[in-house]
Amino acid sequence: MDERILTSLVATSRRVKAWARKFPKRRFLFHELKSIDEEYYVGVRGIRGVGKTVLLLQLANETEKSVYFSADSILIKPFSLYEVVKALAKMGYRNVFIDEIHRKPDWAEDLKTLYDEHEVRVFFSGSSAIDLVYLGADLSRRVVLKELPPASFREWLNIKKGFDVPRYSLKEILSKAFDLTNMYAELHPMWQEYMREGGVLYPESGFYDALDNSTRKVILEDLSALREISVKYETDAFKLLYFIARSAPFEANYSRIAKHLEVSKNMAIRLVEDLSKAGLLISVNPCESLRKEPKLYLTVPLREFFARKGFKVNQGALREEFFVNHLRHYGVCYLKGKRGEKTADFRVREWVIEVGGEGKGRYQKPDYIAVDGLITGKNKIPLFLFGLIY
Repeated sequence: MDERILTSLVATSRRVKAWARKFPKRRFLFHELKSIDEEYYVGVRGIRGVGKTVLLLQLANETEKSVYFSADSILIKPFSLYEVVKALAKMGYRNVFIDEIHRKPDWAEDLKTLYDEHEVRVFFSGSSAIDLVYLGADLSRRVVLKELPPASFREWLNIKKGFDVPRYSLKEILSKAFDLTNMYAELHPMWQEYMREGGVLYPESGFYDALDNSTRKVILEDLSALREISVKYETDAFKLLYFIARSAPFEANYSRIAKHLEVSKNMAIRLVEDLSKAGLLISVNPCESLRKEPKLYLTVPLREFFARKGFKVNQGALREEFFVNHLRHYGVCYLKGKRGEKTADFRVREWVIEVGGEGKGRYQKPDYIAVDGLITGKNKIPLFLFGLIY
């Protein structure tokens, strides 16, 4: 490679690493990634705007002989990932941080070769559509791949609002609701703002323009890792997201989606699966039978983003979306009774939890009720507390 290109890459790396020092707050995944055994390469996947770039740069700033570059840089367009990393290794860099790695053709094969040569250690970020299982056992045993979900309510408060709220387990939220409510009552009014402008960490100025651009890139570019994207597919993907955003819980089933988009049911299922892999949708499966359809939710803050097109958001869906976004890694599933039978909303591990407004009753016999307000007692838990879990 030309020395001028390498000089430019290194200069850019130094500049952006210095820029990242302006962000002292770290996403929850930082310490977990830092503790991974040096034997492994480290990958971070997630949707655009959740802080993957800053996370990589923060790690690079605490790692010796490190250099950072983005795989979509025009400077390295004529070169393979392998060629770029080998050239940096010759300069003495032993830890290479690569952003947007999925933008480089044959990146998985290049990683395998680099790993086998044991000259450098690679940290990388990529889209949510990256899945090492589909890239073969050779790569999956060499790389620890972690998902960085949208920022939780707690992280958003700490990063964007300057708080220093610690992380709580689900068991602590359920058992210490009264004390935690008194301790954090001032946070309650902010959860609506989080649903509008949380999750992703774009600046307030131009927030929705950035989110719009990000969503389009996920569909047009990131999903191309799964299949060929046509104009019809792109249109259907946006129509599906918009349809779910307008729907109350459980209204968006496969048959209704197929009818609304004028596609087959199989195509509706494929779209849901693709958008789930890309991180824009969350599918919550039933607790009892996988033959029943999933409940579909949007990643925060997409429901409010689509509501800017002129419809009123269903508050029940918004509450459930907040809950699901924060509990999905706890193995949340939804409860569905027989026809005409009322059941609570969700089971999370051994607990049955109903999500509703302040006036929600106990006729559905849940273990706990997640409510809008600040009322505790009789197994009521303020909904916003579930946002402190990760």
